[in-house]
Amino acid sequence: MNENKPNLHLQIAENGKVLALRGDHKEALRHYKEAMRMCQTADNSEVFLQHYSLCAMESLELMEAHQEIITFCDKSIDFLTPKKADRNDDWFRKNLASLWERKGIQCIYLDEKTEAIEAFDSAIKEATGFQLPLSKELLNWLRRGYAISHKQVRDLQNRHHYFTVRKENVNEKIAVQLPEMINPF
Repeated sequence: MNENKPNLHLQIAENGKVLALRGDHKEALRHYKEAMRMCQTADNSEVFLQHYSLCAMESLELMEAHQEIITFCDKSIDFLTPKKADRNDDWFRKNLASLWERKGIQCIYLDEKTEAIEAFDSAIKEATGFQLPLSKELLNWLRRGYAISHKQVRDLQNRHHYFTVRKENVNEKIAVQLPEMINPF
């Protein structure tokens, strides 16, 4: 076995990223969902699932499916919160904080300012030991009563490297197209 060859789920997810960068988020989601299904038995499946979920949420956000993302974040937070007593590692806390941050951003897009403030407060509380500059900046603006446009949010997201799926983070050379007949939806 060639240990330098990436797992097929990784290659399919990478193609999802390529598609997302081209603006084909629906097809990217199909790739991410299949990659999530495939990686469940892999070593470090928790890390892969979290990463592929993050990529999928980015595509959903760019498709303006904000309520879907809030629902996903709420379910994930509800699932992870009871595990906090047993899991205090940085990876776990960053994952939980990023879910709160993502929820807060979706709330801004839906003009739900009170919910956004609560989400950013929770994100910052979970982020002990590391920074969440995007959450802090948006929370500051919300608390000051500023009107925040979608463009301002997107500009801040880009400045703070909020999106994982960025050209410099994608390796098109390993991307594998998922056959059309495979439809995980």
